[in-house]
Amino acid sequence: MAEKDLKYYLGKVRYLANKHMFIKQKITSRDLERFSTLVDSNGKALIVFSEFDHAKIFDDYDEMPHHLFETDKYLEYFDNYPSEAYDSVICMGLLEHMKDPSKLIEKCHSALKPDGKVYIAASSVFSVHRGPENYFHVTHYGAEQLMNKFDWSHIDINGSCGPFRTLGILCQRILLQSEINIIFKPFLELLAWSLPLLDFVVKKQYDGHRRDEDRVIDSMMPSNIWIIGTK
Repeated sequence: MAEKDLKYYLGKVRYLANKHMFIKQKITSRDLERFSTLVDSNGKALIVFSEFDHAKIFDDYDEMPHHLFETDKYLEYFDNYPSEAYDSVICMGLLEHMKDPSKLIEKCHSALKPDGKVYIAASSVFSVHRGPENYFHVTHYGAEQLMNKFDWSHIDINGSCGPFRTLGILCQRILLQSEINIIFKPFLELLAWSLPLLDFVVKKQYDGHRRDEDRVIDSMMPSNIWIIGTK
């Protein structure tokens, strides 16, 4: 086992010892399930990196090796798979960890058949994670700029959740990534799981303080950005 991987797993042991006292599930798990429902299961898929159970969705797929560090190696892995051979490419939780995210999108684009789709999930309003390889977090508009460098017939870009849910996720991440006095942990857990319930009070969201109709956005503070690009 590589030294970096050993350090990671030792860190996971410490993390598990310090994780939530009562509620074990990550708030984001439900969002990942929703993202999986957007995926077209027909045809053959290339799994670059997945955060849902893709084996339940695809009957036919190739999967890249999974490793924790040196994420630029994923670009090299593409050389082991044919170009224009896949109906779907799944790439989740990886874009923000690439030194050159546009290069990753280019590789995904090349792997797709005509009319094939890439499914990308990338951090937006989120904690620093899997450091030090956490280089970029994207907005709707940043994602659009990255995608527009390549030839797509259609692009869908949406936020993964509402602002109060994001606050709950961030609160949970504080619990996961910080040493918190045990006296306050139950209160922070309750806050993390209560905040998402407040999203029902949000009637409309805007991409700035101007509340003009042309500034309406689906989520002004999403934890993740979901991108679906059709070649």
